[in-house]
Amino acid sequence: MVAEAQDVEFLFNGFNGSEANFTLDKVSITKPSGLLRLTNKTQNAVGHAFYSEKVRMLNRSSSSSMNASSFSTAFVFQIISPSKGEGGFGFAFTLSPSDRLPEAEAGHYLGLFNSTNDGFSSNYIFAVEFDTVNGFNKSTDSVGNHVGININSVDSKAGKPAAYNDDVNRLDSSEELMLDSGKPIQAWVEYNGVTNEDMYVGFSASTGNKASSHYILGWSFSTKGEAPLLNLSRLPIALQEKNSSSFRPSVIVIIASLCDKLPVFDDLGSPDSLRGSTKSMEVSVSSNTITGSFPSSSIGHMTSSFIDAGR
Repeated sequence: MVAEAQDVEFLFNGFNGSEANFTLDKVSITKPSGLLRLTNKTQNAVGHAFYSEKVRMLNRSSSSSMNASSFSTAFVFQIISPSKGEGGFGFAFTLSPSDRLPEAEAGHYLGLFNSTNDGFSSNYIFAVEFDTVNGFNKSTDSVGNHVGININSVDSKAGKPAAYNDDVNRLDSSEELMLDSGKPIQAWVEYNGVTNEDMYVGFSASTGNKASSHYILGWSFSTKGEAPLLNLSRLPIALQEKNSSSFRPSVIVIIASLCDKLPVFDDLGSPDSLRGSTKSMEVSVSSNTITGSFPSSSIGHMTSSFIDAGR
C-alpha cells in the first residue's frame, strides 16, 4: 500500500489578508501594501516566513521504498540596501522540517543554521540562497552577489555569481546581475530530487553588521506541475529610499532549474507594461560549462542523506 502525497498549489499576488496562511517569525511582517518583509535594515536580524501547512515531499510504500515528489515555485523579490553604504546579507527559498528555527543565527547563516549545527545532516534543510555578502569562514567580508544551493549548511554545494548574457546586443561575456539593485527580480525553482518526507516551504533572511531590507512581492508554488503564473501588474512594490517618486521598477526573471533544464533570464520591463524587447540570459552554476544548470546528478547525490535517514 502506498501513501500518496497530497498535491499542494497556491498563488499569492501580494500578501494582503493572507496572514493566516503563514507562520511569520522574528522580524518578518506583512505590510499594509501587501509586501512580505523578511527583514528591515536592523543589523543582526533574522526573519522567517513559512507556508502554514506541511508539504508531503516523499511517497512511502509498504516496502519502505520512497519516491520523491517534484515541485515548482516562482517568486518575486526585492533587496533594498541603505541609501549610503553596503547592505547585506541575504535570503533563501527554504524547505525545512520545522517552521520555527529558534536557534538559527543572523549574518552568513541566513537565519537557517548556527555555528554549532552548520553542516549537520540532521538539519534536513534545503535552500536556494540569494546572498550579497561573501566571507563565510574567512577573516573579512566582501561584497557578494551569489545564487547557490545549500544542503544542511550555509556553505553552498553549487553556485555562481548572478550574471546574464545579453544576446540582443551580442555580448560574448556575462554581465553581472546585481541582486541588491532594488529592482524586483522573479525567480523560478523546479526540483525533482529528494528531501525529507514532510517539509515546510518558505523563506528565511538575515542581516549582519551590514543590513538590507528583504521583500517578497508575490509567490506561487505547486507539487502537481508548473507553478501558477504570478500577475506582475498586481504585485506591490517596495520603493527605494532615494528618488522613490521616480522609481519605475523592471522585473528580471531568473529560472534556476534544479532538474535538467538550463536557467534562462528574461528582462520583462516594468510591471505596468510587459511589452517590448526581451533579453535572453543564462546563469552559470556549473564549474565545467559557461551556461550550465544545477546538474540533477550532483543535486541528487547531495540530497541522498534525506532519503537514507528517512528509511
